[in-house]
Amino acid sequence: MWRPIFVLVIVLATAPLARAANCPQADISASASLVQDARSALLTIPAGADASTLLSREAGVAIIEMKSSLAAFVLAYMRCQPENVDADGIEVDLSRLGWARTDTPVTMGAARGGWELTFEVRRIDPGLLGITATFGIPCGTDTELMLFQHGDAGWTEIMRVASPPYRDSRKSYDRFDYAVSPPDADGRRFLAEKHLPTLCEAPLSDIAYSIRRPGPTARAPRTIFAGRHSLSVADDDFGSVSAGADEAEFRFHDREAGSAELEEYVLRYMVSGQTVTAVQNSPP
Repeated sequence: MWRPIFVLVIVLATAPLARAANCPQADISASASLVQDARSALLTIPAGADASTLLSREAGVAIIEMKSSLAAFVLAYMRCQPENVDADGIEVDLSRLGWARTDTPVTMGAARGGWELTFEVRRIDPGLLGITATFGIPCGTDTELMLFQHGDAGWTEIMRVASPPYRDSRKSYDRFDYAVSPPDADGRRFLAEKHLPTLCEAPLSDIAYSIRRPGPTARAPRTIFAGRHSLSVADDDFGSVSAGADEAEFRFHDREAGSAELEEYVLRYMVSGQTVTAVQNSPP
């Protein structure tokens, strides 16, 4: 059972925050260097033919290393943060230390991955923080989410959501977003997420969504529901997700077959323990 805390912290070289006791500062610098090494490796990987979502073995390995190094970096940083750390400060710190950048955005076609790197930190509750790291891959982005809860041992990772290893960019977590539910009557929470695959120049797309509970380890959450919907149009509407104590909702727009009008799809699911039940799927 989680308590309501999710935190992401950033360390500023010019204005250091109060540190937790026995903080391994050298680990932060070392892990930040590994992030840069992983990004450099991604930049050496050609994107391949336009519109192809297939990646080389080297690209697949480089993406795995990028996610691994980002997780190690965030973990090292969070071990040093006090309970009252500021979420905006974490974001600034992680971006500075990790040399995050968005001035060379990933574009369609033959763009190379590795340039884009952004961190976002959300305070879900006083003791619960969510940290996402989004990085460039050929033709798009991938995202890794880490949830942190504060307790007697400091900030502890309680859930990690990331794409599985892949050599096809359609398995990436592009346009990722999430919501964490408030506690239900038994004090339990769940996480609802949605994402799109990276499709290069393909005109169609899918929106994928899932509901997850904490698992035996932070890296192994339990997926209690997963769905996918094929989108007939490619536009800037990437959908949204929200969560109540016992309900998750996913919204996006699409055209019905033969129609020129966009309609809003509202998918609602009741969540009880490990059971997820559809409440409303609109349009039918």
